[in-house]
Amino acid sequence: MDTKKNDIIIDFEPISRRVVFSDDKSLYKILSDLDVPITSICGGLGTCGKCKVLVQRGNEYLNSPTPSERNHLSKEEITNGWHLACQTKFNVKDIELLKTLQPPQFRVFLPSELLLEDFNILVSGISKDVDFHPTIQKIFIEVNKPSLKEPFADFERIKSSLVSKSLNLKKNHEIEIDFDVLNRIPMLLRKNQHKITIVLWNDHKIISCEPGNTTQENFGIAFDIGTTTIVGYLINLNNGKIYAVDSKLNSQTAYGEDLVTRLTYINENEDNLVKLNSLVMNDLNDIIINVCNKANIKPSNIYEATIVGNSVMHHIFLGLNPVNIGLSPFIPVIQKDLNTKAGRLNLNILKSGNVYTSPIIAGFVGADTIGVILSSQIFKEKELTLAIDIGTNGEIIIGNRKILAVGSCAAGSALEGAHISDGMRAAAGAIDKININPNDYEVSYSTIKNKKPIGICGSGLVDVIAEMLKSKIITRSGNFNRELTHHGRFIKKDKSLEFVIAKREDISLDKDITISQNDIRQIQMAKAAFYAGTKIILGNLKSNLKIEQVFLAGAFGNYINANNAKFIGMIPDITDEKIFQIGNAAGIGAQHCLLNNNLRNKARMLLDKIQYIEIAADKSFQKMYAEAMYFPHINLDFFPNLIEYKEIPKR
Repeated sequence: MDTKKNDIIIDFEPISRRVVFSDDKSLYKILSDLDVPITSICGGLGTCGKCKVLVQRGNEYLNSPTPSERNHLSKEEITNGWHLACQTKFNVKDIELLKTLQPPQFRVFLPSELLLEDFNILVSGISKDVDFHPTIQKIFIEVNKPSLKEPFADFERIKSSLVSKSLNLKKNHEIEIDFDVLNRIPMLLRKNQHKITIVLWNDHKIISCEPGNTTQENFGIAFDIGTTTIVGYLINLNNGKIYAVDSKLNSQTAYGEDLVTRLTYINENEDNLVKLNSLVMNDLNDIIINVCNKANIKPSNIYEATIVGNSVMHHIFLGLNPVNIGLSPFIPVIQKDLNTKAGRLNLNILKSGNVYTSPIIAGFVGADTIGVILSSQIFKEKELTLAIDIGTNGEIIIGNRKILAVGSCAAGSALEGAHISDGMRAAAGAIDKININPNDYEVSYSTIKNKKPIGICGSGLVDVIAEMLKSKIITRSGNFNRELTHHGRFIKKDKSLEFVIAKREDISLDKDITISQNDIRQIQMAKAAFYAGTKIILGNLKSNLKIEQVFLAGAFGNYINANNAKFIGMIPDITDEKIFQIGNAAGIGAQHCLLNNNLRNKARMLLDKIQYIEIAADKSFQKMYAEAMYFPHINLDFFPNLIEYKEIPKR
């Protein structure tokens, strides 16, 4: 980049990005404008303290530390040049002085735990058998040429040729054609000796005509749009095989990692909905380019996309304003499934291709939950089954052949690293598995991609709580065991105790990675919300019902130690062989809707069967929640098989 002497230059390292600054923006906003996604749970509001950056040059020209920075940063950190990116702006009165200096005037270091990269994104899952009946068919036909004796219109002759090829079409009362396609068929027929391939949607609508025989190039794509991650599956619609998979972080995380923050952002300015919609469409189109390159096809060879996502992501994708989902009584704009032209949505597949969005259930229980229900086939189970999809938001499904009920609880954010002092998402360097020796309290751990640890992700947090309980480092109430706080693994920070997981001399950070009393409370609240939510749904169904098996869905459910999740009281006390980790069940559900059109009808039918329960509004929720704050529960009779708790102090 060419720079002038009167420009204010900022160098961001280690990403080697240089920008010219000329406005009163925070460092957080500058990074967002650069499309550099960074960790920020609160969306730049200054409440989470996660967006720490080290200003290595130019500190004297920045604003003084804000109350938020003094709250989240130690005096030593502030002295050494650490700032919160969302709180850091230039001191406007010194702008002219800055322009007299040679560039770069500022150097800002972005620590590895701040940058959202190298994430573990779950793309696989357990797929139960599904009948193959896609909505898209490609049919090669040789159309009869017109003559003075038979002067039939082009479209009528195409219909006649199609009907002669397909028994299904003979039964169909009418064949339609997309108007844009209609305008192209005269030249297409005559340039190709009347030999063309028809792309037929849902046995009745022609959405494309192609020269020659292109029946082998028939693809669809299934998307799971998560709050944090997006996964796309390119599938051959002739044989049902997955040809390519790609995933990426949802770029909307730059404007808040949770749904409520994004709803607030949209509510502030109507243009912000357009911005978030544009971000997710760019992400989806990037994935389309990547899977097409892997499969060596063109995006126009993709004729249909199926979409699942939570209610807010569903609305933002469609460009629908979701703000009322976040306000009581939590009403979405639409519940039913939709079929929309790809061109209207700016999705880079065939412009006249179909985009199917699964129905949403209610409030914060969206199309992704429909995906989990369809792929897990919980509605076919003989045993009463609990399915938990733990993401940034958490959904609870309880069902079998006779019953199907769902609810939602805001419990996933802590388990994804939010509000945890050294918490982070599942990225390279995240501690994901932990063991504590009960004899000397030494800690062993593993990290994602075997990199030096920079924080603890959700699976590691569940492990560390379970291990601290088994070692009696904490009590059932979640408090540190006073009899052990003299041990060298405990350190004092800001007048409170923390237990050291990884020592600074063994890692790449200049601090220990620890678990604080507040961190333990955050995990208690998360696990209590899930357990209490399960109890509430059961109580609304029938008081004597008992969970007989558990499906753990989503990335968190896939990677955690299921036994430890049970040990801390997150899921009911059932035998290990009845706990199944089913992977990205929502994404598998999106695939199934692409592979079998009948499942879309099934989704509509399920809406009439599903009982939605507003968990937090139940009168007994607070009591059940408080009781479930204990490990595993205040009443050990609910966990009779966890005999270790006989030796663990209650308080």
